[in-house]
Amino acid sequence: MEVERFDPYDGALGFSLATRVGSLVYTAGMIGFDETTGTAPDDLEAEIRLAFSNLAQVLEGVGTTFDHVLEQTNFLVGDPDVVYPVFQKVRTEIFDGRLPASTSVFVQALVSPAFHCEVKVVAAVPE
Repeated sequence: MEVERFDPYDGALGFSLATRVGSLVYTAGMIGFDETTGTAPDDLEAEIRLAFSNLAQVLEGVGTTFDHVLEQTNFLVGDPDVVYPVFQKVRTEIFDGRLPASTSVFVQALVSPAFHCEVKVVAAVPE
């Protein structure tokens, strides 16, 4: 079975943003990284929305969308009573009633202390 790597940065990140095997896509974790500022937005909700926006671009790049997400893994940082309700609000809007299987864990830190959310998914590519 052929393995396709989605890497629009030609190795500059040190990993592929997604790997496709057959009709399944496995994404790397996406953070709310703003390429114009080089960091995360100051607002938690804006950061989470940007993480999902970045993820949507990766999914589109490999021929799928949030409609075809099968599983989601979420890494969150901060006070669970503050971060999780905001994350859940955004996630529910993004998936619009089509919530995939999901695991959320709180971790000590992500790649930078500026980030509070990282999301990776497994998705199907429609035939």
